[in-house]
Amino acid sequence: MNNMIKYLLGAALLTVALPSCEYIHEDLEPCPSGLYLTFEYDYNLQRADLFADHVGSVTAYLYDENGAFLQSRTESGEALAAQGYEMRFDDLEPGRYLYTVLAWQGPHEEAPASAEGAEFRVDEPAPGDDRESLAITLDREADGRVPHDGLPLDTLWHGLTLDPVEVTLGGITRDTVSLIRDTKQINVALHDLDNPSSVDVDDFDFRIYDRNARILWDNSVDERDSLVYTPYATWTTSSKPLTADGPTDGGERIAHADFMTSRLIYHDAGRDDAILSITNRTTGAEVVRINLVDMLSRLRTSADIYRYTPQEFLDRGYDYQLTFFLKGATWEYVNIEIAVLSWAKRVQYEHIQF
Repeated sequence: MNNMIKYLLGAALLTVALPSCEYIHEDLEPCPSGLYLTFEYDYNLQRADLFADHVGSVTAYLYDENGAFLQSRTESGEALAAQGYEMRFDDLEPGRYLYTVLAWQGPHEEAPASAEGAEFRVDEPAPGDDRESLAITLDREADGRVPHDGLPLDTLWHGLTLDPVEVTLGGITRDTVSLIRDTKQINVALHDLDNPSSVDVDDFDFRIYDRNARILWDNSVDERDSLVYTPYATWTTSSKPLTADGPTDGGERIAHADFMTSRLIYHDAGRDDAILSITNRTTGAEVVRINLVDMLSRLRTSADIYRYTPQEFLDRGYDYQLTFFLKGATWEYVNIEIAVLSWAKRVQYEHIQF
């Protein structure tokens, strides 16, 4: 009798322990099935997940295993920062799925043609479109200049899966999307060693030349079209050094320019890299001309322990400062920094005569 009681109790406990989806009963709701995505932004120099703090809007484009577009979903606002946030594609048919994800700093909407500043425009897919047709294009004028009207670009992240994830009948498949930040903040400062009190930002023309207007589905860059970035903000600061008689005029003045660019690419051939140019408007002399990505990537010596490649370093970093010191008609040296980790490097300009 005791053995029979133990057997019945064990059977009852086993029945209770079975998940409702595995216990057939006509009164139960159908089992949920689908793909639940979580997001992380830890592909940065801090090596920390900054998704909840930085990202304000996410759009995921879902494809079948052959790369044909099925549907998209956009979510934004405070929900993204909530503990345990997931983007849910419910009631998917069993099968294998691919996705591409775009994320923005704030709630993103397609801006009207009259909107101020440049926008990243998404080639929104139609049902059945191939995933490789998805692309993002940055607004530009006919001459390649990126309009800004004093506004920075929208911050853009990108993520995707290369291998299909499988959704099964009556089950939830969870996957995590790792995001890469594509847009870069670049601050340029200009000193004059010979005439420190004469610098004025209005005397200089600041430009970045690149070919990164169009980002493709896999985050590669279509480099057929040239761009000209100009600063969205410029200003001049000045100091008044203390003397024995107190503060005096004639302190050092520094010209500042803030840029925001699309993804920077490190090429095998330096001629294909982005160029930073600064020209004196009065004399017409180009006082600074550098390979921008090569100069920025030199900071990775501060992180040799992580063994970043130049491209990985550029993709992980997003807030750079370059401070040039002019002497005569060209720059004498430059200090390069990444604000978030306070890494810095000084590069001396070598005057080579032939």
